[in-house]
Amino acid sequence: MLLKPPPRLTNKQGFLKYLEIDLWSWLRELSSAFTKINFEENFQSFIVKDISLPAGKEVGISNVFRSRYPGVIPSGRVIIRQKGNANIIDGDTAWTANTVYLKNPSENNVTISVLFFR
Repeated sequence: MLLKPPPRLTNKQGFLKYLEIDLWSWLRELSSAFTKINFEENFQSFIVKDISLPAGKEVGISNVFRSRYPGVIPSGRVIIRQKGNANIIDGDTAWTANTVYLKNPSENNVTISVLFFR
């Protein structure tokens, strides 16, 4: 339902009816819609699962945006799952339209799943 422009409200009763019927029902529908979308649907993004990052190494990951949005480089990332004790950082190599880079500067091997977003 789209929000309808308010009618000319000449009295308090008409205003209260407009709030209760039109605006409240619209707000309920909007609220319901927001609870049904997940994080990935809310952003232009892609997930890469189970990437192994050896200790002290940088790993290149294919930029999936190149097929959906040619030329787009992700603006950020969120690690959504991690197995192993490490602090993962962006790689020393600059991200490109084809490849993004992550680095594991710790002394432990780690496996991660990452959500990259625009």
